[in-house]
Amino acid sequence: MNNQGLYLYPLWLRIWHWLNAVLFVALLITGASMHFAQPGAPQLDFRTARLVHNTAGILLTLFYLIFLGGNVFGKNGRFYKLEAGDWTPGLVRQLRHYLLGIFRGEPHPYPHSAERKFNPLQKLSYAAVMYIAFPALALTGWVLFFPERLPERINFMTGTGIPGTAVFALFHSAIGYVLSLFMALHIYLGTTGETPFTLFRAMLTGYYNGRHAAGHGAPAAAPPASVPSSRV
Repeated sequence: MNNQGLYLYPLWLRIWHWLNAVLFVALLITGASMHFAQPGAPQLDFRTARLVHNTAGILLTLFYLIFLGGNVFGKNGRFYKLEAGDWTPGLVRQLRHYLLGIFRGEPHPYPHSAERKFNPLQKLSYAAVMYIAFPALALTGWVLFFPERLPERINFMTGTGIPGTAVFALFHSAIGYVLSLFMALHIYLGTTGETPFTLFRAMLTGYYNGRHAAGHGAPAAAPPASVPSSRV
């Protein structure tokens, strides 16, 4: 840590983060516009919405591959590795902090450090989003690029079956709704630093400088009792 604070977010990650956010918002707007398209409605016309949606989806996929490469071949991936103590007591401690401790001004149970960028709840949610939900969103989106290759109907024990395009479109939309809720929660939690802008500033400059950083008066996270240190 230097006078600027704790350097947590390298330049490539910050660029990826903000471009990813812009593209995802574009996907949400154009996806909703296509979903609710009807003559005379105020949203984008279907052709424009589809073009922007498909372009944003392709770019977002490419940026995800950059993120994946940075995690696999760089140092950023270590922050996503789940430790046994992240489940218990880590998850319980962090949930209690968000639901109660944060309103009492209690110190963060897992302060930022060079070794720990995410608290247990962040690690679990980010890992689920980036390694499960987003790949599923991208996969269903790419499948819908080629509707002629989908089965005409998929039988879910309904007798006549459901059109294949409708099945993948439904899954794609459902995952999009889940990720939009995650994004809203992500933005809210971004305001829970020392000031509403502390964490956003860190994602712009790369440096986190707050009392929730180890070495800035925040206690280091207590190691989980009777939990092996092996990673899973």
